[in-house]
Amino acid sequence: MKLAIAALLAGSAAAFAPAQVGKASTALNAFENEVGVQPPLGFFDPLGLLKNADQARFDRLRYVEVKHGRIAQLAFLGQITTRNGVHLGGNIDSAGHSFDSYPNGIKALIGS
Repeated sequence: MKLAIAALLAGSAAAFAPAQVGKASTALNAFENEVGVQPPLGFFDPLGLLKNADQARFDRLRYVEVKHGRIAQLAFLGQITTRNGVHLGGNIDSAGHSFDSYPNGIKALIGS
């Protein structure tokens, strides 16, 4: 009887133990140790741009991604700066149009 109770207690305790999850295997194990690879996804390449790629291709795509991110950040700061009323001095073209002569935002494209 004591053995049956001990078996029931051990079985019920196992129900609350964390499940053993196996490590997912991917075909892109070459890049699993790169910066930015995080669980639970691991290396995430939904478009398959790095299928059968080497380290040089990975490094090139990483470089281009960082470059485009920096350009986007500068574009955002430029938008915020001009929305705040700060414009560059001087002329934008040889016809004499100044940066100040254009309105902010979409009004610069469609006029007002």
